[in-house]
Amino acid sequence: GLLNKRNNYNNDCSRKQMQPKRPPPDNLMHATLVRDITKKSIKHQSDATNQLTSMEESQRLLVERMSISDSVLTRENSLDFHPKNSNWSHFEGCTPALSLDSSKHSLDLHQLTTVSEEEDDEDFLWSEPPIAARDKQIHEYADKALQNEMKQSSIDVIRDFNSKIMPSKLIMIRHGQSEGNVDEELYSKIPDNAMRLTKLGWEMARASGKALREQLPEGETIHFVVSPYTRTVETFHGIASAWCDPQEFNHITNRNKRLKAWYSRLMESGLTWHEDPRIREQDFGNYQDPNIIKKAKRERYKFGTFYYRFPHGESASDVFDRVSTFLDSLWRSFESGRAQNYVLVTHGISIRVFLARYFRYSIDQFNLLANPQNCEMIILGHDGEGRLDLDGRCELELKQRAAAKDYADGEEEQANDGDGKSETVIVGYKKYERLRTVPPQHVRPRKVRMCHDDDEAS
Repeated sequence: GLLNKRNNYNNDCSRKQMQPKRPPPDNLMHATLVRDITKKSIKHQSDATNQLTSMEESQRLLVERMSISDSVLTRENSLDFHPKNSNWSHFEGCTPALSLDSSKHSLDLHQLTTVSEEEDDEDFLWSEPPIAARDKQIHEYADKALQNEMKQSSIDVIRDFNSKIMPSKLIMIRHGQSEGNVDEELYSKIPDNAMRLTKLGWEMARASGKALREQLPEGETIHFVVSPYTRTVETFHGIASAWCDPQEFNHITNRNKRLKAWYSRLMESGLTWHEDPRIREQDFGNYQDPNIIKKAKRERYKFGTFYYRFPHGESASDVFDRVSTFLDSLWRSFESGRAQNYVLVTHGISIRVFLARYFRYSIDQFNLLANPQNCEMIILGHDGEGRLDLDGRCELELKQRAAAKDYADGEEEQANDGDGKSETVIVGYKKYERLRTVPPQHVRPRKVRMCHDDDEAS
């Protein structure tokens, strides 16, 4: 009898295990995907909203932080294709008319930059389905009101977080005039990374340091990220002299101790810095034969400026890849609250690639950008909502001074040690709202057909 009872008990347990489990209660995902929007009750919406707001704060912030990098630095969503995000307003002399239908619609630059706040928040993708079909899909899979509320809540959290960590300004400065800028033959004897500044290059760096101090609020901390090349580190030293002149420590005979004392004084003034090789110059090969480089630059125009790779060197697209990883590190530095302002002392190609990467310029737009001048400053400012926006550029104004100058007493002083040559002197900085572009004849537009018979493209 005991054996039969045990067998019956085991059979009952087996039947219970074989029975299908009861379906879980409807959650938010189940309700939004299965239930038709017309059958949703106000109570169900209220419960879903309460469930969202009752999430633990730490978990919610973690989720938001995971998405912040994509939504702000890369912005890989449908907004990338919106004409309002094409950033044509950054380019000097560029005001293209973007149109969907020339007979009915005309979206010029002014219209794109003066849209209402409600329109600006709307996702726009050129390849989106018609409005009716899109609304039908939304009604089938989600409650539009709840979806918009959740989306707006997420956007608000991201903006709030970004506005707290974003620096006041991010300024990019190209190095001062180097020996290689004056004599390209030197690249065949001196490594590119070892090129030093000329006398004028040092004067440029010191002038940019004074101008930089005027751009930044008094008392705010500054962090410099410097390319490890000799000319960029020397440019940083020239800039830093605006806060403290290293010649104040000439009484210290030991150079290493003198450098340490100067660095300590700079840090006391609120300056910090580090080197990062990812923002170095584009690699053109090791020792560069001037004739080979000139031939390669002619080939680059025909091949495509962005894609052409120099022999034993890099292409602009290679620089784009490493600058992209640098952006990730820069973002983490923002999160750490290291400084209130950031300055990148780097090279022309790195600045152009950084702008293209951050502002999502197209390759055609990248090819339009002219290389910054020596010690030219590109300024990005915080817009107050967690984004950096172009705040103009500052370019050095130079002029040639005659070799001989007459003085009131009739005496004459020779410039450049009496060698009879003129010299370049710095007048000051001039600010421009837009980025400088290359002449039209230097732009090679892409020819992309719409279909096989589109002969106009070729």
